[in-house]
Order: sequence, then C-alpha cells, then structure tokens
Amino acid sequence: MRSTQLVLKHMRTAYDVVVRPVPTSGVEIVYISSIVDLTRVEERLLKPLTMNPLGRWKDVEKWAQSTLQLGEVQVTRDVETTVTKLFDGHAVICFPKGYVVVNVQGLQRRTPEEPAAEMSIRGPRDGFTESLDTNVSQIRSRLRDRKLVLQTFEFGTRTKTKVLLVYLEDLANPGIVEEAVRRLQRVQVDGLLDSGALEQWIEDNPWSPYPQLQSTERPDKTISALLEGRLAILVDGSPFALLAPAVMVSFFQTSDDYSQRWFSGSAIRFVRIFALVLSIFSPSLYIAFTMYNPELLPVNLLLQLAATREGIPLPIVFEAAFMEFMVELVREAGNRMPQQMGQSFSVVGGLVLGDIAVQAGIVSPMMVVVVGLTALGAFAIPNYEAAFVTRMIRFPMLMATSVFGILGTLGFALLVFAHLSALKSFGIPYLTPFAQVAYVDWSDTLLKSPTQWSELRPATYGSPRGWMRRRRYQRRRG
Repeated sequence: MRSTQLVLKHMRTAYDVVVRPVPTSGVEIVYISSIVDLTRVEERLLKPLTMNPLGRWKDVEKWAQSTLQLGEVQVTRDVETTVTKLFDGHAVICFPKGYVVVNVQGLQRRTPEEPAAEMSIRGPRDGFTESLDTNVSQIRSRLRDRKLVLQTFEFGTRTKTKVLLVYLEDLANPGIVEEAVRRLQRVQVDGLLDSGALEQWIEDNPWSPYPQLQSTERPDKTISALLEGRLAILVDGSPFALLAPAVMVSFFQTSDDYSQRWFSGSAIRFVRIFALVLSIFSPSLYIAFTMYNPELLPVNLLLQLAATREGIPLPIVFEAAFMEFMVELVREAGNRMPQQMGQSFSVVGGLVLGDIAVQAGIVSPMMVVVVGLTALGAFAIPNYEAAFVTRMIRFPMLMATSVFGILGTLGFALLVFAHLSALKSFGIPYLTPFAQVAYVDWSDTLLKSPTQWSELRPATYGSPRGWMRRRRYQRRRG
C-alpha cells in the first residue's frame, strides 16, 4: 500500500517497527511495539477492524469513530504528522487516501511518590513524575478552575519534547505571560531532555550564579504558585516544574510553613535566615577576627584559639580553604554513591576525616567546628540551587577576607547585594518585595503572619487583582 510505504520511508528500519495487515478491512496498521500497549492494539484495534470492514463505509472518519473503542482518534493526510505520532506511542491505520492515528500508548512510568529533594513533614506526599500527562492530572485534580490555561510548545528538532506553560488566565500578569511565550519561542535545540536545560535558555541573566527560576517536584507547591499569579513550566520527561517569576524570598519558603501555625512557621524561617548568614560569613569572620582584628575577641577566647593553633603548619586561610574543599568533596562523593551507602558515608567520612586531620596536626579543632557549623547552615536551606550558590560564594569571600580582612568580607558582601539588587526574574526585581513598595507582602517574607491576616494574592508578581489590592492599600495608608 502506497500510504504505508510513505510512512516507512520517513522512518528507519528497526526490530520494533511493526506493519500488520488487516485483510478483511483492506488496511494496514503501523506501530512501534516498544512504546505501545500491545493488549490495546490487539483487543481495541485489530479485533474491531476485523469485525467491521472499511468497505461498508464511505466516510473514513465516521468508520473510525464507530469502529474503534478508543478515546483519541485522528484522521490526517500529512505524513510528517503521522510519523511524529508514531514516535509518541500512537498506532497508524494506513488506508489508500490517508491515515487514522490512534492513541495506544503503553510506556511504563513510575507512580507518584514523595519527592526526595523536598520532603514534607505535614502535607501531601505525592510528587511529579517523568510523565507529562500524570503531572497535568495531579494539577487538575487539585485545581478545578476553568481559567487554567495549558499552552503547548514543542522543543528539539530530534527529541520533539512537549513543554507546557501553565497559568491562571485571570491571575497571571499578561506582560509576564507574553515575555515567557517570547522566550520559549526563541529556544532552538536538537534535544531537550530536562527542565534544567530549558531554565538556562529562558532566564534573565545567564552569567548570574543565582537561580532565576524556582524548580519543584511538588504539585501542591506548583498550585500555590499558580494561585499567586505565577507561571509553571512542565517538561515531558522531567519531574521538576519551573516556577516563574522567582524572587529570593521564595527559595526559603516551604510547604510546611503554611501547614503549621504562624508561630512555628515564623520560627523555622528565622532559623533558615540565621543558617544562611552562618553559612556565608562564619569562615570569613573567623579568619578576619583571628588574623586582622584579634582585639575584637575576648582575651580568654583569643588565648584558647592560639593554643588550638599551636603546631599547625598551614596558614589559617589555607586551613579554612582546605577544610571547606574536603567538606564539598565528602558531600559530592556521598551524593554519587548508592543510596544505601551515601548517607552513612557522608556522616562517618566527615567525622573520620575531621578527627584524623586534627590528630595529624593539619587543622585546628576550632576550624573543624567552624566548618561544621557552615555545612549545617547550608543543609538548612530548603532549595538545592540556592544552597549550592551559598556554598560556592564562600570561597571568593575567603580570598577577599585573607587580603583585606573584615573590610574585604563587608566589601564582597556589598558586591553580592548590589548584584542581587540589579538581578531580575521575568522583569520582577529579585529582592522583591523589599525592592518595591509592596508593604502588603512583607507579612509573608522573613516571618509568617497568621493565615487570617495574609492577602489572598501578593502584589509581588504583578497579578491584576494583586495590583488593585496594592493601590487600595497605599491609598488607605496615605
């Protein structure tokens, strides 16, 4: 049959490309056996075609709709569209003047389970998977709103990866939606395998070390972002959704904050902010006080520090850099090892290496304490990308401190703050709501106010209703 030959001409011969003739109907079925459900092919495709031949019908589309007991049936004459559907898990019925495309997908996908990177103490325990349909179903089952928009894109000249831009039509800022569509349309790649690669294409400043989109595996967190007027980007084959815009405060908030009482949520957030400051400044301030400004320390503490450093051959700067590098090495080795061994290796390896280094006289006990507190502070940051940047900026800050002392520490911190002040995410300042006069959003930043006092939608992301509430608030205060 000529139509079948046209389809096979656009494909490479492989063991899983099957051509099944149906003599009674005078058609042929083409499918890829490795990505379809063979039971559905046999029971709901081949058997009905045998019992209801095509010769009795004049309209192919009506024949397909009445014969096939399947949800998605499409009639087309375009060979390119037909071949694309084949690789997407569809079967193609080839008749003389066209094709009937039937969805018989049978890919094995893992079931939703609790995200390993975003575990929840009190909250939903399901997470996104690599299946785009499964992820959309988790969103729709929780967000039953007719204003929910799912805009479809396709990236990769070879992978043909489906990407969804998800937002609530009446809450999302139209300007941000247009900007997101514009950035997605300019992506030109051979293959797109993960949302992390797409994130690098559409972020505002590719030279900034700070993440400008927020990634999450949690459906409840994604829906919460949609209700705030933000956008979500889902990539087929990736369990991580991208949330835009992203501001710095959002990286220190978790779903548990809103499942607990305001006092508990505020206390936990305060601990995270303290952990951030501790993780960034502890090694640098320790070096600054011991090398340049020892007069700022109490005499007893200074004598104790001097006693612990007796016999240490390395300068204190190299000692700190060496210990920080060892901590990162142990962390990376634990991440790459099998799950059963990784956690125990990270704990035991860190203790053993620290103890051996102290006994060998390479580092001082106080330096081990400082580096340990620094590592614990980084672990307390809930977002992996934000925690990684926090760990990495310690090294240039150590260099600045070793040269200029505490002035170097403060100068480097000011440079980082200036960079964050100039950074934007889809046009929204990164330090919002502090960078804008959006007082109504300050109640849910460093601390969490009672749920009854919080606004339904923040003004941070430019939601139309949010901006209206913000103007009313300013008039009332002014």
